[in-house]
Amino acid sequence: MLTVLNRVFVSAFYARNAGTFLVILLLAFGFLSAVEHKALITAALGSPLLLGIVFILWGFYLLKTVSFIQQELTAPEHLFLQAFWLIPTPARLAMWFGVQLALLFPIIAYGGWMIQIASVYQRWDSLTAIGLVLAGLTVTGVALADYRLKHPNPGNIQLPHVSVPLRYELFFPTYWLRYEPLSLVLTKVFSCLLLVGVCRLYPTDDYDQRLLLIGLLLAVLGHSQVGSQVSAFEHKYLLLLPNLPYSRLQRFGRYTLMYGLIWLPELLILLRNCPTGIRLDYVLWLWLTGWGWILLQHALAYPQTINPERWLSGILAGFIGGLLLIMFGLPVGIWLVLGWLGALGYWHWSALVKDRTSSFRQD
Repeated sequence: MLTVLNRVFVSAFYARNAGTFLVILLLAFGFLSAVEHKALITAALGSPLLLGIVFILWGFYLLKTVSFIQQELTAPEHLFLQAFWLIPTPARLAMWFGVQLALLFPIIAYGGWMIQIASVYQRWDSLTAIGLVLAGLTVTGVALADYRLKHPNPGNIQLPHVSVPLRYELFFPTYWLRYEPLSLVLTKVFSCLLLVGVCRLYPTDDYDQRLLLIGLLLAVLGHSQVGSQVSAFEHKYLLLLPNLPYSRLQRFGRYTLMYGLIWLPELLILLRNCPTGIRLDYVLWLWLTGWGWILLQHALAYPQTINPERWLSGILAGFIGGLLLIMFGLPVGIWLVLGWLGALGYWHWSALVKDRTSSFRQD
């Protein structure tokens, strides 16, 4: 039975929230080194206010896990779990305890790190508080999950539903984060780890700026499937989008902001791991270049009639051609101009072709 519960709750929870965990890891560990993070924990151990903020964040995470369990218990495909309450209470609570430990593993692991640091600095008051809070969160999660199991139909008292309107630029990133987290994780992990690896190569030997350009080329090509994903998303959920009164420049601007948000983690990675011999302005130009070329990939991949085999062949040919141009010393400024002008020009040309085709069909 515990295996079934782990598949229904634990595996599904981490799969559905993989993108959220990636964002948290990038913000928490991509921009702060281990030494800086340890210093932050040390400061929290000596400040009741900071430690209280950490506990509040843990409480929000517990609410997220409890909400997920309640949602899955009421899902039609999981109604068979209503018979789970027939299991004797000690065995049932023990299983819920195992599930809750697995769901709370991120904060338990982080709390364990804090406890280890607290023991080194002999902060026994903070150590005790952390242990009690972790135990309280686990017990509370078990009690709430078991209560919802026994009371599948919620009463009249409910938490207010908070609805936050999203701008268009956030539609696809939010959808990508919630419903295709594996694709998001693979894309961003590949891109960010690649850039980190390239930056870490500089202290080992003498490299010039071409190495960063090669890393940028691979990171951009790692986003080659995003354009087709955006196209599929809009053709499925935003059917009225082509009929809205937006000019070509306005549409291009909205896609620019959306891809800027998607490409933002790479900027944090480059700034955090910038090699000593590379100027900061060059890193910014490098990131802007990648932004433009991702937009160009979007313009090329957006039509649904594109052949996947031809697209992959084009990506391979683009990598070989780009690698040769980089090795021959094509500067980043030219790459920047080519990417942005190519994206804007191809977007304008494809829009003109689409408008002419539509008018021809009407005639």
